[in-house]
Amino acid sequence: MIKFLTLLVLAFIAQQPTSNEPAVWAEPIPLFTDQIQEHYSGPATQYAAGHRGIDIKIAPNQTLKSPVAGRIAFADLVVDRMVVTIESEGKKLSFEPACTDLEVGDPIRAGQEFAWHCAPEADYQYHCESCVHFSARTKFGYLSPMYFYGTLSPSSLSA
Repeated sequence: MIKFLTLLVLAFIAQQPTSNEPAVWAEPIPLFTDQIQEHYSGPATQYAAGHRGIDIKIAPNQTLKSPVAGRIAFADLVVDRMVVTIESEGKKLSFEPACTDLEVGDPIRAGQEFAWHCAPEADYQYHCESCVHFSARTKFGYLSPMYFYGTLSPSSLSA
């Protein structure tokens, strides 16, 4: 009888849909996928060159909306530009150059305006035309933010 119940439970579990797909994030600016100037390009090694995020064309002083609910984890100057980082469910999302009136620790809702594209220091050299760099990282390293918008296909080996 126990074997029968075990098989019944296993059959029920096997019928349940499973999904490893991430929740889709809110857009940082409207129609941002049309404004991407440079896509993520992962490095060959942890310390190698790469582009660990995406660059979104954005007007000066244009506001940014939080892709996720979380909290402000960092908001300060890094070398020659302001950086704002949101922490949510083990992920850190950073935007630069971006300024905010929020304080570290402040909660934030998905879709809430949290920052704006602000002017970097005078010696900052944009690597794209009037853009904000948007990166996502976990304890395992950087990921393309586009993964969380459902626009990337899984990697596969080809014959």
